[in-house]
Amino acid sequence: MEALEKEKIKEDKTNSRYWTKKEPRKSMATFQRNQNKIMVNMVNVLDRKAAILIRINTTLISGIVVFFEHISEIENGVLIGLVLVSCCFVSLVLALLAAKPPLSKVIQSHIKEIISKYPAPETHSFMVGLSGYLTLEEYEEAYHKIVQSQELQLGNQVRMHYVYEKNMVRGFKILEHSYNAFLIGFIFTVLTFVFTNVLNQF
Repeated sequence: MEALEKEKIKEDKTNSRYWTKKEPRKSMATFQRNQNKIMVNMVNVLDRKAAILIRINTTLISGIVVFFEHISEIENGVLIGLVLVSCCFVSLVLALLAAKPPLSKVIQSHIKEIISKYPAPETHSFMVGLSGYLTLEEYEEAYHKIVQSQELQLGNQVRMHYVYEKNMVRGFKILEHSYNAFLIGFIFTVLTFVFTNVLNQF
């Protein structure tokens, strides 16, 4: 009976997705470490780029509001001011959304993509901050199973990377739209000002 149970466990392991007969090589650990480092660096890049746009847009909006009377005195000044303020406002809102902590989106993705397919606590307990519904006993039991299983260790990390990368890409897409809105307003302002002054020379 025990021999049959051991054989069944062996078959389950060999059919699993992340199980290997030997411990993963150092190259696997290096790969995961580099992947984590890249993810952290990309999040920092996202925050820095969003912060740049937030500072620029808030400064431009404040300056246009304060000096709008002077801006309106130049030809097409009202149009220039309104378009620039509108584009800066849209860019500012998008930059704030890109820099916003995506906890709600991560939780939604976690429930929809992970828990629906892997309901057992030990299959998704690696995601920090997403196991608050578990009791301490359930959490410790899940981690005990993770420590005992290479399949769970690698599987948890793969699923965590999937959720976080998905939400990070979403943040970069929003940030790209923010830069596009800023560029549209800036280009329109410069071209309108240049063409107005050039036409006045003739």
